Amino acid sequence: MKFLALISGGKDSFYNIFHCLKNDHELIALGNLYPKESDKQELDSFMFQTVGHDLIEYYSECVGVPLFRRSILRNTSKNVELNYTATQDDEIEELYTLLKTVKAKIPDLEAVSVGAILSSYQRTRVENVCSRLGLVVLSYLWQRDQAELMSEMCLMSKDINNVENNTNSGNKFDARIIKVAAIGLNDKHLGMSLPQIEPVLHKLNQLYQVHICGEGGEFETMVLDAPFFRHGYLKLTDILKYSDGEVHNARLKVEFRPRHLSKVFLQTQLDQLPVPLSFRSGWEAPTQVSMKKSIEIRERRFEGPTSNTIARTSINKINDKLYISNLQSRESKTVEEQGDDIFSELADILRSNQIPRNHILSSSLLIKDMSNFGRINKIYNEFLDLTKYGPLPPSRACVGSRCLPENCHLQLSVVVDLKNTSNCEINRNKGGLHVQGRSYWAPCNIGPYSQSIWLSTDANQVSYISGQIGLVPQSMKMKEPSTDQTILALQHFDTLCKTIGAQEKLYMTCYISDESILDYVCKTWALYCSRSKYESDLWKNKTDDDKECLIIVKISELPRGAVSEWGGVTCKKLIVDDIDVEEQGGAENKNILHSFRKLNLNIEYFHDIAVSLPGSQKHFTTGFVDDREKLALVLERTSKSAQVTLYYSPGETIAFYHHVEYYPVEKIFDCDGKEHRFALHIRS
Repeated sequence: MKFLALISGGKDSFYNIFHCLKNDHELIALGNLYPKESDKQELDSFMFQTVGHDLIEYYSECVGVPLFRRSILRNTSKNVELNYTATQDDEIEELYTLLKTVKAKIPDLEAVSVGAILSSYQRTRVENVCSRLGLVVLSYLWQRDQAELMSEMCLMSKDINNVENNTNSGNKFDARIIKVAAIGLNDKHLGMSLPQIEPVLHKLNQLYQVHICGEGGEFETMVLDAPFFRHGYLKLTDILKYSDGEVHNARLKVEFRPRHLSKVFLQTQLDQLPVPLSFRSGWEAPTQVSMKKSIEIRERRFEGPTSNTIARTSINKINDKLYISNLQSRESKTVEEQGDDIFSELADILRSNQIPRNHILSSSLLIKDMSNFGRINKIYNEFLDLTKYGPLPPSRACVGSRCLPENCHLQLSVVVDLKNTSNCEINRNKGGLHVQGRSYWAPCNIGPYSQSIWLSTDANQVSYISGQIGLVPQSMKMKEPSTDQTILALQHFDTLCKTIGAQEKLYMTCYISDESILDYVCKTWALYCSRSKYESDLWKNKTDDDKECLIIVKISELPRGAVSEWGGVTCKKLIVDDIDVEEQGGAENKNILHSFRKLNLNIEYFHDIAVSLPGSQKHFTTGFVDDREKLALVLERTSKSAQVTLYYSPGETIAFYHHVEYYPVEKIFDCDGKEHRFALHIRS
């Protein structure tokens, strides 16, 4: 893609350009925001580095692409919410105007590079602006380990003590310290290169937790040279130092030195640039173990019956959640007409209960024919309207199921937060992860859904995680060979959980589009849950009980032709575990648990977890049933105090229960690969 690089002059914005080029994107312009009062170096902007702005004009000559700039005023960080929405007179709107102007002048602009590492504040604002302009965000430094990242930057940097004797080193990355504001850093560090200051930063990190890449504002840098500075570089001639209390600054005096670097040299440097591996440390072992068995992945079209169950719309209130399930249109209409009917019904239900749309936390979308996904997604997106209802759309699982009733193109179910519904503006009780930029971290957001959603007032941080498929994050292409997709998708799920700090699994679903990978899925999940197999961080703190919360279902299709998708609900910490359920749970919750036990369900295929919240206790139960009468008994006994997701094969005829989300699938398996007639996730 053709991209504009947002630059501050600092190391991160330029090093991200390096990675954009590594991933075959084409740099066509630079963008910068600078102080309107040109004599000021520091505006204390919440968003933009302005120290060293007087050197920015040189970069256009160095790189050989046009530079677009726009001024900003002091004290214009009007909206300081983590998840930004357009705010009049905010400095971010100047960024929007800048990029809009560039896009008008360069119509084939497709993407924007930003050097965010840990700052969600910075990332969400660039993503908001780019989303409004139809641009892709490229943020390849996002969530990188700082020590590892700094080591790589130093590896690609020149040795400034030996430039005269090393021609190749003289054309490499060169960033200098221009500001320090942390314990252990002072004016003697100003002007240092990254390799020179790296040992100091590691020591300060060990002593005082100083951020090695300066993500806490400990230091700022200015780039003088880079391998893609093909037309010239900046030669440092003098350093003017000045201090303000514990903050030390430098103004660099430079001269532009013209030169010509060949494309061959740049390509050599790009070839040497380290990039993260697809599988993180600790994930190679399950890849190798699972790959010992040869698996044939092939397309199998389901030709069986459609669902016989009459799944009427269900509206069920449990604790502080409203579950709206089985929204379908049974009339023989076009995809768009059925979509309009379903979302109109959902809007009516929310309106009648005085619930704003931004209180939807999670959604489950079944599509009969995935070739209609784009048409349905358009209606879904218009319904949510992020510019009106806030920047955090619900998490979502979306799969294709040809088992839906005849003439039914789609089915929608949602989970809704019932707290503070009187406020129709942005739901400030909603927390989430809505990453829209490409990186090495995990797949970016490619639709109207968040990677994860939770409630900020929830002590357990019960989190709804969107379904994850095996996309290579930096390219957003499916992982090859396809057998690796299952592990990569589970790694993505794990990455999201670790990023938000909610790693305890309450219940999980793995959707597979080909039964031949069933054994592969079971082995991968068993290894993931086993604490005895490996000693790395990936495997510790996992117990065998974690296995039992998984339901594996064979469905017809997955987005992008994926072979598997992992989704589920996790939490930050468990207040109560399964051995305490009967003692600490309420009477109704114990009835649910006893229903399974009285039905002689094998404990191997039973899993129950409880989490405590102020004034209540919530259970998340997973189970399998192979007898229709026993299923009816479980559903009867849970009808007053639970919400059930019921997976069943389309040939089954099941009575309608108001508290059930009916989920027709082709086949159902437990975590060991044993087939069952019915599977249930129960929230009570």
